Amino acid sequence: MITYGNGEVLFDGDSQGFELRYKGSVRITNSPDSLFLSANKNKIVGVMLDGTNMPQELFNYVGDLRILSCKSVKNNVLEREDVVLQGVDYWELDKEKWEDDGSLWGTRNGKYLIGSQQRFNKHNIVVNNNIRTQSKGQYQYSDGTPVPANELIHIHSDGVVMTGGVHTQDSVNIYPHKDRVNITKKQISQIRQATTPITSASSSGGSSSGGGGGY
Repeated sequence: MITYGNGEVLFDGDSQGFELRYKGSVRITNSPDSLFLSANKNKIVGVMLDGTNMPQELFNYVGDLRILSCKSVKNNVLEREDVVLQGVDYWELDKEKWEDDGSLWGTRNGKYLIGSQQRFNKHNIVVNNNIRTQSKGQYQYSDGTPVPANELIHIHSDGVVMTGGVHTQDSVNIYPHKDRVNITKKQISQIRQATTPITSASSSGGSSSGGGGGY
């Protein structure tokens, strides 16, 4: 089950990844380092880098988020999750005074806004922090000098890789070696494999239903 609102998205269950579809415009401000996140204008996908089950708290956010659906991944099988909104009820979404509102439940055009309104930013909608390089030369600086192994880096949602576990004014761009596979592409490939199972939960009778952050 997915529960969201109050600037957080929570998960209850055993799963190694998720695919979430939403409306709105958000910026993910924090998530566990072991959960690699990828996001665009209408979808957020996450996968555990270490293969363990996801933690209860998937991520924190600011902006306007309305989750339309969510599927979790367990043993390469997608299962649809129930979605529960917390902390924002119908009357909080209603722009009119509730005593003057004669509309039917669910027909108002309210906002699911937490904090300030956000504009979609492909570079910063999510930043995966505290990722370590796997080997020397997996990345290199602009002058061709190899980045050492086990170095902390962070990866922006548009694929830009920078030095430092989190972004600071001293962070600089680094680049994958031309003969090596970019870690971002590798992780995105893993996410796609995890969220494209051979057997879906619906056809098998299943139930219906480094970390991100801003700087």
